[in-house]
Amino acid sequence: MKKIILRLAPLPIIGASLWWALAQQAPAPLPSLFPAGALLYLEAKDANSLVRDWDASTEKTTWLQSANYNSFSRSHLFLRLADAQAEFEQTAGLPPNYALLSSVAGSESAIAIYNIGTLDFLYITRLPSARALNTDLWKARASFQTRQTGNTPYYVKTEPTKNRTAAFAYVGDLLLLSTREDTISGALELIGRVNRPSIASELWFQNATQAATAGDHDLRLVYNMDRLAPTPHFRSYWIQRNTPALREFSSGLADLERTGNEVRERRVMLRSNPTPDASAAEPRAGQLLALAPDDAGLYRLTARPSAAQALHWIEEKLFSAANIAAPRAKAAPGAVSSDEAGNESDLEIRIDEAPLSDARSSQAFETLRAMLESTPLDAMLEVSSTAVAQDQVYVGQHAAAVFLSSTNWDAITVRNALTASATGLWTTAGLGAGWRAGMNGAQELDGLGSLVFLVDGQRLIIGDSTNLVNSIAQRRTRPAVAGAVYEASWRHSRELPNFQRMFQLIDFPQIRPSQDGQDAEPMFYSGNLASLGNVFSRVDSATITVHDVGTMLRENVIYRMR
Repeated sequence: MKKIILRLAPLPIIGASLWWALAQQAPAPLPSLFPAGALLYLEAKDANSLVRDWDASTEKTTWLQSANYNSFSRSHLFLRLADAQAEFEQTAGLPPNYALLSSVAGSESAIAIYNIGTLDFLYITRLPSARALNTDLWKARASFQTRQTGNTPYYVKTEPTKNRTAAFAYVGDLLLLSTREDTISGALELIGRVNRPSIASELWFQNATQAATAGDHDLRLVYNMDRLAPTPHFRSYWIQRNTPALREFSSGLADLERTGNEVRERRVMLRSNPTPDASAAEPRAGQLLALAPDDAGLYRLTARPSAAQALHWIEEKLFSAANIAAPRAKAAPGAVSSDEAGNESDLEIRIDEAPLSDARSSQAFETLRAMLESTPLDAMLEVSSTAVAQDQVYVGQHAAAVFLSSTNWDAITVRNALTASATGLWTTAGLGAGWRAGMNGAQELDGLGSLVFLVDGQRLIIGDSTNLVNSIAQRRTRPAVAGAVYEASWRHSRELPNFQRMFQLIDFPQIRPSQDGQDAEPMFYSGNLASLGNVFSRVDSATITVHDVGTMLRENVIYRMR
């Protein structure tokens, strides 16, 4: 027995030695190989397959032939990117086209952007030597200057006119490509285990990745919002135009996963200064979410909306009285000529009386505003759908909303408030502002305007379509579902044909002939927007769910494919 024990004793030591040896050979995580200081970091589990899938997709073919791409190719952003592409080609001697991209797209890959204005980046990919040594980039290394970090050579070329740099290296199974020499030399130091700061050691990156939801991902984007939002290029080109709203977040992360007929995106946005946890409002919101009709084109759920939000929806969707934002001016106003002091038409302008103003909209909603402000809302569900009119020409849009309060709604108070609004905007002397009984206990406006409401205890349903209000009311007995502070769903396949028909009607009177033998700018609605919708014709629906725990927002987006 003693001999057996002595023979087995070395086994744990041998096992530990083997584990240590394997750990030394295990590939280092890519974030630990990027020098600190990046604004954003994008990582792909298998870049080669993503590039191949995109190249073979119908979305790519459709988009490149679309009016949307035609408009984008004339934009200032596109021209700036084209200039940067040309400068890289002039520097490296190789065009940064799809051929180069496909040749350097390995398995696990990542790119970090260090400066948006100059598009300074570092790209690292795991690429077998047989592929790496066969790329045009490696074959052109003789035209580059050879330099060295530690025992590892790298290749650099600088274009003096634009002060552009192209650098690359290959070490182990890693191919590195950069537009700055300091980032590629810093990456080689990190690969060589030199102790220096990396992206993985920065607090913004650690906080975002630690907050990420567990699960697989094909793509991961991590961004430093503290440094990204103040940059002028982000403020200029960020398509959402909501940079001030993003300043409350310090960093964020988005994971993208492809699963069967769905594409799932999981987002995390970390706040610089935590706000109160809003999770307690989700169960009440879930009571309304169960009321959304299955065939609705769009629904949006908001937990604890303000009275101003509810009033704005009613004004805009039911009375078409909400003020829209003025268009953004892109040119300075013209100079005013001071040669003429005036003309004969100025004699009709009274200067001793204030000009008349139409305050009907603000006055018409005073009663409704007072009702909403005195009734705190727990949740609001908006539902809308488009439908082709009976004449088969025009497309109409119907909308309804459900307001959930902690107290019961009073039907008489609601009716009086809606009557006051209809009387102030649609009628004279109250004509056509009466009400008649409808289905399921609903009340319908007896006039030319379409207005329906239904009081069901703590729920108030208001809409401009009897059928839509009834379809919501028929779901009142359904059990509550999981709630959120915000949820929205868009059924793309259902709504796209109707919106395309609507866009054609909007743009129909306009004619834009070609200019100087070149194609005219595509029509914005029927050309630009409609073609973008066609690009995503395989998308059946898109749903976003938002949870707010105070320290961060968690957003889950699901794209369902047909």
